[in-house]
Amino acid sequence: MTNNIADFKDNCSTFDQDKAEFKKYKKRFEDEVNDKYATNSFEKFFSESSFIKPSNSRNPKFSSVDKTHNLNLKNNVAHDKAILILMCLAMAYVFFVNYKDIINLTVENGVLAGFAFMLIFISVLTYRAYFMQHKIKISITKDGIEYHGNKLNWNNIVDFGILKANSTSVSEHKIIVGTITKGIIEIDLTALNISPEEFINIMRLNTKNVLQQNI
Repeated sequence: MTNNIADFKDNCSTFDQDKAEFKKYKKRFEDEVNDKYATNSFEKFFSESSFIKPSNSRNPKFSSVDKTHNLNLKNNVAHDKAILILMCLAMAYVFFVNYKDIINLTVENGVLAGFAFMLIFISVLTYRAYFMQHKIKISITKDGIEYHGNKLNWNNIVDFGILKANSTSVSEHKIIVGTITKGIIEIDLTALNISPEEFINIMRLNTKNVLQQNI
């Protein structure tokens, strides 16, 4: 408005937001969500996923804003660890069943081939779960969310919720965010090491002191 360079860093202490104008953005977000996603019981019955606004968690993973900053989200390795445990148990069982043949060196070729396959598979899973450097997919900073080369500032957010699967056949996990300048944004958390509820908790912590969340 003045063509002058900003004389503040990050936030302007004298900023005065037009509440009526901001309410229009929230209403626009609600209308777009109602048009694009299933939001009522009837629509949810026929849809594989639906938009919901979860209530506050009683036992949130993150208790303060500071604990969410510099948080890097990567691929979830819990699935690999679970399969690794099952493979180790299976290998132990096969070893126990064929213990005498192993001691007497009379193991059949099929059993040896099975052992070799399990050893290779276990090695791959161990590398993926404990040694592989997974790429950072989403970063949380004091200014906002960085994802896939994009950045979303906290003060650009008007509302948010979860696109929840209504069927066990749907495995995707997405956060739906309404913004002032970019409209609706979908942030995909599928296969990442965080749940949609935990991500919503992070967003609430970082936006609760922003004016738009108190309107």
